[in-house]
Amino acid sequence: MNNPLNIDVKTILFPKKAIIGVDVGSYALKFVTLEEEKKELKLKDWGYVPLDFPPDINSEEKPIFISEEIKRYLKKKGLPFKFAATSISGNSVIVRYVKFPKLSRKEMELTLGVEAEPFIPFDINDVNLTYFPLGDVNEEGQAKMESVLIAAKKELIDDRLNILTDAGLEPIIIDVDAFVLENLYAWLYPDFGESTILVLNIGNKVSNLSIISQGVTRVVRDIFIAGTSFDRAIAKVTGTEIKAAPELKKHYGLFLTTEEKEKAIMDYNKEALAISKACFGIMKNLCNEISRSIDYYLSQGGDQSISKIFLSGGMANFGNISQYLSGEFRVPVEIANPLSKFGQQAKNIPPDILPAMNIATGLALRKIKDWEE
Repeated sequence: MNNPLNIDVKTILFPKKAIIGVDVGSYALKFVTLEEEKKELKLKDWGYVPLDFPPDINSEEKPIFISEEIKRYLKKKGLPFKFAATSISGNSVIVRYVKFPKLSRKEMELTLGVEAEPFIPFDINDVNLTYFPLGDVNEEGQAKMESVLIAAKKELIDDRLNILTDAGLEPIIIDVDAFVLENLYAWLYPDFGESTILVLNIGNKVSNLSIISQGVTRVVRDIFIAGTSFDRAIAKVTGTEIKAAPELKKHYGLFLTTEEKEKAIMDYNKEALAISKACFGIMKNLCNEISRSIDYYLSQGGDQSISKIFLSGGMANFGNISQYLSGEFRVPVEIANPLSKFGQQAKNIPPDILPAMNIATGLALRKIKDWEE
């Protein structure tokens, strides 16, 4: 995603090796910093900070709380980094695949608002726009360029900027979660460039879905069935408070076989049976939305079927979720380890946290050249 902000980074003396990737989630903050030493990328630092909001905090106070948590983390780690990359998603971010008239880059910059307005459901004055050309096409005798159009509400961008700047950081890259994941997976799995893969990042409030075919993202979608959907279902069937659900998810999962169910019955584990049943309903709804996205991809001329699903996010470790998805879509599902290339450098990171570090790692991979392109 190109720079949607009006910041001239060319005027900044950008020190190499000094970007910190900051994933501001609704459940936790994730940080990753990478450095290049002798042409080899090294894991400099990582962090996972749950956001334990006070029960009486209001929505206006939450950004201040988050900024203080970031500031506290940076101070504790003694990190000297100033520049940050972050990303956004949700219903204030729109991604559309459109065909614009064939124009030069300068012409598009001058007319982007006019060309984009028919595709954006928001007031065009309330959003920041950017686009990325995918290639030239000919439609009804007219030269056009197939492009990815991205619109993000200025209010969302301003909120994210304020969080980071109040923490003492200087945000120089703001991307979209789905494209951060695309860059990460291209780096992790270069051999999949000729295949069609589905990337599913199940976060706390939003699940990010992308379908990438032959190295190009063809479908981007945010699905509002995510971790909190499971938490609400678990809280309802167990009669507990919703804040207790994340801990229950660590111990229980989906029962996929008769043997698993029979063992729970023999052990009188009614809680496990109830949680599995409740979460099956949520998984069914999520899979229906995934199927809709696959159908849309195929309807737009997708000539390759999905060959693999890469799963990430805080829900990736929920018991048997990858096996369930594999059975539903009849393709292999891999829980991606974003730090797998760093070997022993990442040995101290708890395995249950790794899938939640994907976006922060993808952000840390960004370079100044990404900003200028």
